[in-house]
Amino acid sequence: LTNVKTFLTFIVVTHHVVCQFSAKQADGLGTYAVDMDMATFQVSGYNSFFPGATWFKNVNQSYFMAAFFFISAYFCPKSMDRKGFRRFVEDKLVRLGGGFLLYSLLLGPIMILFCRAYGGYPVSYEFYVGPPWFILWLLNFTLIYAVIAQFAAPVKMNMPHPVILLLFGAFLSAAFYGVAVGVPQEWQYLGNMVKWWYGIGLYIPFFTAGIIAGRNDWMKSVEEMETWCVWMLRTIVVGFWILMFCLVGGLLSFIPNFNVDMNLAQNLAAPLYAVAMTLALIQFFHQYFNGTPPSKIAKNAGAAAYTVYIIHTLVYNVWIIAFIAILKAAGVSIWWSQEQTFLYLTVDPATGQPSMLPDGYIWAGWLWTFFLTQLTVWPLAHYMRQLPVLNKIL
Repeated sequence: LTNVKTFLTFIVVTHHVVCQFSAKQADGLGTYAVDMDMATFQVSGYNSFFPGATWFKNVNQSYFMAAFFFISAYFCPKSMDRKGFRRFVEDKLVRLGGGFLLYSLLLGPIMILFCRAYGGYPVSYEFYVGPPWFILWLLNFTLIYAVIAQFAAPVKMNMPHPVILLLFGAFLSAAFYGVAVGVPQEWQYLGNMVKWWYGIGLYIPFFTAGIIAGRNDWMKSVEEMETWCVWMLRTIVVGFWILMFCLVGGLLSFIPNFNVDMNLAQNLAAPLYAVAMTLALIQFFHQYFNGTPPSKIAKNAGAAAYTVYIIHTLVYNVWIIAFIAILKAAGVSIWWSQEQTFLYLTVDPATGQPSMLPDGYIWAGWLWTFFLTQLTVWPLAHYMRQLPVLNKIL
């Protein structure tokens, strides 16, 4: 499971870099690869980076944080057995609470400060949660589990058959869809949860399932999964990937006559896809990436993954600033939005109006930021977690 967490962390970093070069949906400096009315989601133009980026984001968003909650919860029961209630809670408060505060009080505000300064915005300190919203809610769920475990008997349950788990995923779709359409938008981020329809329809069920799985050693069942089940899960996952590509094609009109509402389809399909994808991913890594003992690189990457998750927004924003500086040095005009902080575009020389960066610039910027971020954030995390004080948190 450590290798799965490492892979998921790699995907989170990649996901956020893709966000910043497609529709500026992550933290810090970003640009648009699409001309879209954000009120009606009507697309009037886009560049070649946008379709693949949108598909990639949708594929990830529907499962990867749920998988994180499941895997993180999996280790909780045996950790509590080994440490006892008090030490278990103290360790979680230091590691998770410390990691959350490290980012929200220090690293996140530093990122905001240097992004504001570079973009010419007023500079001010602000408490900033960012991606460690996950760490905050993992801490919340873990503490609730620790308390409940003191008086509730452990749930004894063998891993249900994958088909039963898929049916459970289909059942969760009702809760997921109900919260998505029934709860007002102003409540969807209550308590720094990112979208409560994911919280109720995915994250709480997956964390709970992780606790039960860890208590009953479900990984043995995953390791012994029948071949037809393995290929059923992989087929379902690929089927959802194709569906998501078609949804993007319908939205952007490069697949004609595919007029399915993207939000409706994703809200109904996300939990079922998340179950299939999480099971398929864990089984795939067990089958192909389960070296014993793990290589030194895999071991160090697994140890550094938590720190990478915490610091990656600072790292990719440094490389985005470097990319913008290169564009400026090449004579490209950069326009900074005053309505949407940290959004940068270029200026159309024919009209003098803000416009998307050309295709080649978007692709070059993404490749530059992706490779340099991944090449630097992992070594930085490895050495950062060895520093005094930080070695207790990270």
